[in-house]
Parts: sequence; structure tokens; C-alpha cells
Amino acid sequence: MSILHVLSTAAAILAVLAPFPDFWRIYKTRSTGSVSILPVVLIFCNCYAWVMYARQVNSIPPLFVAYAVGMLASIAFGGIYYHWTRDHAHIHKLYGAAFYILAGYTLYYSLGTSGATNQSSEQVENTLGAVSGLINLALYASPLERIKHVIQTKDASTIPITISAFLLVNGVVWVLHSIVEGDMLVLIPNALGVALCIVQVGLYVVYYPRKAAPDTLTNTASFPV
Repeated sequence: MSILHVLSTAAAILAVLAPFPDFWRIYKTRSTGSVSILPVVLIFCNCYAWVMYARQVNSIPPLFVAYAVGMLASIAFGGIYYHWTRDHAHIHKLYGAAFYILAGYTLYYSLGTSGATNQSSEQVENTLGAVSGLINLALYASPLERIKHVIQTKDASTIPITISAFLLVNGVVWVLHSIVEGDMLVLIPNALGVALCIVQVGLYVVYYPRKAAPDTLTNTASFPV
């Protein structure tokens, strides 16, 4: 395995494990506080989509390995959140929507890879990669609503800086990896994601919080519910 493959795998694993501090706090305090479950749902969807894509393009390391770990981590995070939250109806709604999206993705995967859609293997790979890229962008774009709030209040205390930083590093590594591999379906969403993360980190630097309430310092708190 090349050094770039190792770096890509490590960066992806660190990115999907970024919510760990918040969920460890939930486990210890037995309260979800202001932490949102949305990023965990998106992480699971993102990882699931890339795992299926990785199987199709035979990218076991790094894509399959990295995002398989992410799926397991997001399931654990989701279980912790579900156990300690009171708003089970909201979780059911989010995971219900995720189920239908991923069911459609899986159905296409099954039909496409079996030849039922009369598409070539390359066409199926391109479609799977495009959908995976869109889900990936949804994960990168999650904090956009909070960015508007930061600009209005000139206070960056609610930016999930740890997640933003890990996603930025992950995006840069995967941009380099996709350039070397010539995979535009991985390159485009990650390049756009890098731009979004740069905006988030830049705003954090500009509006660096002098005094932030402890509850707003959680990494995932700034994701919209």
C-alpha cells in the first residue's frame, strides 16, 4: 500500500471519528445537551455510500476500510445519542429519511451491478460515485446555517472547529489522492468540501470566541437539527 493510501485511510478515519469527544461527554453526563444527531446520520449515509462505491471500483484500501470504520463509529454514536435523548421522534424522522435514501441507493446498486439497467460497469460506477459525492457534500455543507449566525453575531464559539479542521485535512488528502488516481468523482466533492471548510476555519479565526459558553464549545453543536 502506498504512503498516499495510508494517509487517505488515516485522514478519513480521523474525520469520521471527530464527533467522539461530544459523544463521550454524552455518555459520561447522561445528557445530549445541545449536540445534534444530524452529523452522525450524515456520516453514516456518507460512509455507506462510499463503501458501496469502493466495492464496485475495488478500492478496498483506502475507501472501503476507512468508511467501514466510519459506519461502525456512527452506529455507536447514534446508539449513545438515542439512549440519552428525549426526542426519539426527531431521531426516527432523520433515520427514516436516511433509510429511504440509502434503500434507493442500494436498489440501484443491485440493479446496476446485475445488468438490469443495461448500463456498462463504468456507467454504474459513475452514477454511484456521483450520488456518493452529493451525500459527501451534504456532510461538508451541514454547518452553513451556523456560519450565517456567526457572521451576524460576530461570535465563532458555535463553529464545530474540531470537526471542521478534521474535515479540512481529510478533504485535502483526498483531493491529492483523487488527483493521483485520476478519480474525478472523488475529487470534485472533496475539493468543494475543502473550500467550505476553509470558510469555516477562516471565520473561526476572524471571529475567534473570547468567552464561549461551555455548552457551545461542543464540536457538533453547531450542526443544524
